[in-house]
Formats: sequence, structure tokens, C-alpha cells
Amino acid sequence: LRTKQQLGYIVSSGVRANGKTRFFGFVVQSSVAPADKLTKAALKFLDNARGNVFDKISTADFAVFVKSLIARKTEPDKQLVQEVTRNWAEIAVDRLQFDRPQREAAALLDVTKEDMLEFWDRLYVQDGRRLLISESVPSVGAAKSAKPAMSGGYSPDNVLPVGVGVTLGIDDIKLYRTQMGSNSVP
Repeated sequence: LRTKQQLGYIVSSGVRANGKTRFFGFVVQSSVAPADKLTKAALKFLDNARGNVFDKISTADFAVFVKSLIARKTEPDKQLVQEVTRNWAEIAVDRLQFDRPQREAAALLDVTKEDMLEFWDRLYVQDGRRLLISESVPSVGAAKSAKPAMSGGYSPDNVLPVGVGVTLGIDDIKLYRTQMGSNSVP
């Protein structure tokens, strides 16, 4: 998406966490393409990842990837802040597995390419519980995507049924502060 299609100058992906939930995050940041085009391109890439990427990885290359990941996970913390951040993350989600990197490295010793393919098929292809969240944030100037609808906020009269999304936002901060009674804030 970045090098071949030149859609974005930042493209990244990886496993992310929010509390006890793990999810696959895919980021494409662009100043040349609208959000809907980026979303479609990202989904097309993911839908074709098995055949275009994963199947083409040789068993030997997969073993190199696993070895590299094990090395990264077992590398000692170089600064106290790394250890503290890692351990507080365990405390924050109430898991308390302070030896998580070592456990993950041990589990990786048995992972094969076939395991990875089965995992991808089960969780991405067959799961059916995928949720797509697409966000458009212009850095400078007007957005190239259509402006999303604004919400007037919550009131008992405008409660939406479960499963119906709402976009919240503020266009005029001074008006918002006035309505909230806090217009004394500069």
C-alpha cells in the first residue's frame, strides 16, 4: 500500500491491545487519498494476504521470522522504564504474568507456518465477527473525504437502537463551551 500503490506515507500493522482484548490494527496515513479509498485498499490487501503473502513464505523464512521474534522477546530490558512499563501493563489488565515474554518465546518454539495459516483462516477468514473502524483525520486543510455527520450529544430523546452507530464531535469549540457554561476558558 505504501511502496507499490503509494497510497500513504505511513503504513503499519500489528496486534494491539485494549484491556484484555487483543485486535489486529492496520494503519494507513495518507495526504493523497481519501479515507474510503484507503479503507478499500486495506481490506483488499487483508482479504488477499493468504495467497499473496502468507502462502509465499517458505518454511525456512518462517523459521527465521520465528527465531527473530524469540530473540526480540527474550532481549533483556535496557532501561528501567521498559521493565516498569511492561509490568504495569500486566497490572493494568489484571493478568499479572510478569514472565509473559519468556512464556511467549517458549510457545513460539513450537509454532509452524501451518499453525499461522490455520490461525489466519480461523480468525480472519472464517470468524465472521470482524469489526472495521475507519477514521479520517485531516492534518492540514480540508479533508478529501466527505465530512461525517455530527451528533448533538446525548439526550433521552435521541437514543439510538443497539448496533446503530453515531459520530460524535465538536465543530465550534467556543459555541460548545458557551453551551456548557464554561466560556471563561480561553
